[in-house]
Amino acid sequence: MLNDECKTQMEDLFTNPLFKTGFFDFFVKVQQEGIESARKYWSSYMQQNSLYPNSGDVYERMADFYIIFGFVPKTRYDEVLGENKSLKEENKFLRDTLREVQAGLFSEGGKKAQDVWQKSIDKQLEINKEISKNFFDLFRMLKVGTK
Repeated sequence: MLNDECKTQMEDLFTNPLFKTGFFDFFVKVQQEGIESARKYWSSYMQQNSLYPNSGDVYERMADFYIIFGFVPKTRYDEVLGENKSLKEENKFLRDTLREVQAGLFSEGGKKAQDVWQKSIDKQLEINKEISKNFFDLFRMLKVGTK
């Protein structure tokens, strides 16, 4: 019996990207820990009590069934997990390379901008010196002309 508010909250939860990524990681971890715990139990049980001679094989078949009962078969899951790991490493390499290229471009661009700025300041100073020199020369000529 779900009311509209509960449905809305569930929809918000399932559309939340953190839940989407975290839920499947949590689900995989629960599966793995469940299998590991069962394996430990069965192996210790086999050592304590040998009433079931092939209980280890039975357990392994049950574990395979449990894994296959999940979203994908274990072999496919292992392949995808390996591919995901390699893609994460490749993405990290590409991000690092892109950061280095951007840093190089920014440092080169900053250096070029600084050089252009310094040249324009130097030219402006030269122009100001020349204008002041011309102004004083003109002022001297006017002063000499009035005497």
